[in-house]
Amino acid sequence: MLRRLSLLWLLAVCAAGLAFPAGTMAANPYQVSVRAQSCTYHGGAHGAGYLILNVKSREIGVSGTNYFVVKSEVQANSGISWGTQVKWPKEMSTVFPNDSTNYYHLTDRRYDFPKGWEVGARIVIRVQFWSNTNGLLATRTVNGTPC
Repeated sequence: MLRRLSLLWLLAVCAAGLAFPAGTMAANPYQVSVRAQSCTYHGGAHGAGYLILNVKSREIGVSGTNYFVVKSEVQANSGISWGTQVKWPKEMSTVFPNDSTNYYHLTDRRYDFPKGWEVGARIVIRVQFWSNTNGLLATRTVNGTPC
């Protein structure tokens, strides 16, 4: 009886493994996660408040990635759509080997609202995962919570 249950269990596990594509079972090697974000309409450099968005870019294992490029901007909402107001200079991580070690890069952004700022705003961070040999591998975008 135990042998039959073991065989049945093995068949169920194998069937489940075939039912899901390999990408579903494996972790995505290109990851970006939000570490912190906040918005306030008080304080800041001009007394009108500020936005904060901090993200962690991470590549897992032998993904082909050798470095990260981070592009970030502040967007304002006109009531119809989002438009770029301010761009930070492009940021590049250190170059690292494509080996089984996981690498990460931290990006911290803060925008102080100028006096009289009265529109909705958010910080947008785009992380590109680059290979020295194959070029751009993936892009992940984080839209901060609108304020």
